[in-house]
Amino acid sequence: MSKPPVIAIVDDDRAVREALLDLLQVEGLSARMFENGAAYLADAHCLDFHCVITDVRMPEMDGLELQRRLRACGSTIPVIFITSSVNEGTRERALSDGAIAWFTKPVANEELLFELRTALRDPGARK
Repeated sequence: MSKPPVIAIVDDDRAVREALLDLLQVEGLSARMFENGAAYLADAHCLDFHCVITDVRMPEMDGLELQRRLRACGSTIPVIFITSSVNEGTRERALSDGAIAWFTKPVANEELLFELRTALRDPGARK
C-alpha cells in the first residue's frame, strides 16, 4: 500500500504558508511547512514529499535554487511555483528546469488544486 501524499510548502511568508496549509487540509491533503529552501533540504525526509509548492524569492535559498538542487540529486518531485514575481525570464527558467506550474499571487485555489492533483495522480506526466 502506498503512502498518502504529503506536500511541502516552502515560502518565507508565514501567512502564505498557513493559508496554503489550511487549503490543503480542507481538501484532505497532508502538508508540512518550511520557511525557505535551505530549511526544506535540511529535513531528513525532504525527498519523501510528493510535491513541493514554493515561492521564488526567499532568504538563504530561493525556489529556483531549491528546484535545481532537487534535480541535481535525481529527484523528480513535482514543483509548483506561487510567487509575486512577474519576471518572464524567471518563469521560463523555472518551467524549463521542470516546474509543472507557475502561478502569480494571488492564485485561484481551483487552479492550484487542479495542478496539484494532476501531479499527485501522475508525477511523470509533466516531465
